[in-house]
Amino acid sequence: VRSISGIAFAQHVPPNVRGEQCTTVPRLPPYAMDSAQTNELTQWPLVDRESIEKITHWLTAQPHLPQIQEHEIAQFLHANYGNEEATQRTIENYYTLRTNYRDCFTDRDVFNDAMQTALRIMMFTILPGETKEGYKMVYTRLLTSDASHFNHPQILKFMTMCLDLWVKLEGNAKGHIMLMDMHGMHVGHMTKMNMAAVKKHMFYVQDALPIRLKQLHFINVVPFMNWLMSLVRPLLHKEVEEMINMHVGLGKLHEDIPIECLPNEVGGTAGSVQELHDSFKEKLYANSEWFKATESQNSVDETKRPSKPKKFMFGLFG
Repeated sequence: VRSISGIAFAQHVPPNVRGEQCTTVPRLPPYAMDSAQTNELTQWPLVDRESIEKITHWLTAQPHLPQIQEHEIAQFLHANYGNEEATQRTIENYYTLRTNYRDCFTDRDVFNDAMQTALRIMMFTILPGETKEGYKMVYTRLLTSDASHFNHPQILKFMTMCLDLWVKLEGNAKGHIMLMDMHGMHVGHMTKMNMAAVKKHMFYVQDALPIRLKQLHFINVVPFMNWLMSLVRPLLHKEVEEMINMHVGLGKLHEDIPIECLPNEVGGTAGSVQELHDSFKEKLYANSEWFKATESQNSVDETKRPSKPKKFMFGLFG
């Protein structure tokens, strides 16, 4: 255990992490990982040394992009099924969005008051195990139905941090599934929706995050779900919209997702929502330095871009 200097911890941070960095959960190094991880990632079909070298060569002609490690290139290639052109596009989207969407990708301090508030309002966890297809899963849910402190852009920032950590901790997978439990959500939350932030978040998940998204499950769907979908549907790629599964009951969910992977509250046996939340929260705390380090690393320098700067990328920024 070593001290973290220069962080003013909020009083509600648990004693075991106030002023300390956890060592009992996975912790990522702040900068480059060793070649062993790259070797592991190249064992996946459609990811090989030749493809990595081609992307590395392409990067030499992209001075605006940051230094990208081999294991990161391997993840982008895997997410794009080895398609080099799509991989280049995803890399470009990933780093450009992180630079321009500053509200979401700066000040990523898991111990500040805003993030601690988000952790009291929303939970995120990596579910244990895999589906029969070998897909890995994450689950989100409100921890309180009180919408008075619900800050939608801050919640999306929290979710983005969690997704980033999921990708880094779990590495490649045959596919990825997101489960969103709408328990506790009501119209009060909808009145605080920030559609500009939603648009950027959806672009990040669909076009920049190096994952193979396979399924989206909405659990305990709310009566106003059709209205909500009418707002979000224009932002969805057709193939992503076709991945959506809506569950009023739990029968179909249990057909798709093994019960041993699901929280107790939705008929599973993986542990309570609070237990799963606390477990992932420890991972966030343990990787606080990684978030800070990558904040400065994962950005583009628009003054060095060979082509026209993408400040107004895809109409997302103004």
